[in-house]
Amino acid sequence: MHRTFLRAIAAVGFLTSMAAHATECDNYQTAHPDWLWCDSFESDSAIDANYFDVNRATGRMSLSTEAPFDGNTSLKSAYAQGQQDAGSIKLSLGATPVSPKRFTDQKFDQLYWRFYMKVSSNWTGQGFKVSRGTVFTASDWRQAAIGHLWEDSETGTGMGLDPVSGVVGSTVVTTKYNDFDHMTWLGKKNGPFQMYGAANRDKWTCVEMRMKLNTPGASDGVLSFSVNGTLQAEANNLNFRGSYTTYGINAILLESFIGGNGAPQNQSRWFDNFVVSKQPIGCMGSTPPATVKPNPPTNVRTQ
Repeated sequence: MHRTFLRAIAAVGFLTSMAAHATECDNYQTAHPDWLWCDSFESDSAIDANYFDVNRATGRMSLSTEAPFDGNTSLKSAYAQGQQDAGSIKLSLGATPVSPKRFTDQKFDQLYWRFYMKVSSNWTGQGFKVSRGTVFTASDWRQAAIGHLWEDSETGTGMGLDPVSGVVGSTVVTTKYNDFDHMTWLGKKNGPFQMYGAANRDKWTCVEMRMKLNTPGASDGVLSFSVNGTLQAEANNLNFRGSYTTYGINAILLESFIGGNGAPQNQSRWFDNFVVSKQPIGCMGSTPPATVKPNPPTNVRTQ
């Protein structure tokens, strides 16, 4: 009787432990057919396998058990006072000349990606780099387009979009990664949400981005971001790539880099539940927003 009771207790403990490991990324391919990727950062060894470029910033980027959003761990960037870099990861998908890994037979002209982000309760200053989507065009990492999410350039505690083109006509004019001198900046768009303000520190925040390349030869590209399901900023009528079509969006980055004099103090930022999709994603537990469709023509007459 005593052994039976102990076995029952052990079974309950085992099931509880198993339940604690469950995340929205479990079986995501079946649950969300439009999702191309989902990572709740539960395995440190998987990071190097899943991402083609992993910068651990001498150990300052690592998995953390400190109050993850989902599952048991999240991806932590520990900023050190005076240091600029707190790590980054780069996801490869689609046809690409840089470390092909998944969906290499497809070209993506539009992608959505969502992640949860949190900063420490003692955070101060601007977080600067957060995420970007890009179009790699050669093995030396030259780029046709970049959709940045980084500082808002106004309040010092918000986030903003900064779309960039590396194409003139149909020719890629960049010669290396982040070749800003040869890029065309398409106009900054800031969002009102104060991610680094006192009211939003130590809180998990749902951030979703959309990047749509322009139709070749037209200026109808889009870059937008939402926070907790509310649109913050959207840049429209973008000429991301001219008439270049060899590659589409083929890398998504999560990054933690502060320029200038580096971090003002020791502080941290966390990422969790990183999803990339062909369709709008939405925040966990919510209904994804409807796909934006063009208005039907109004000047059509039946003959």
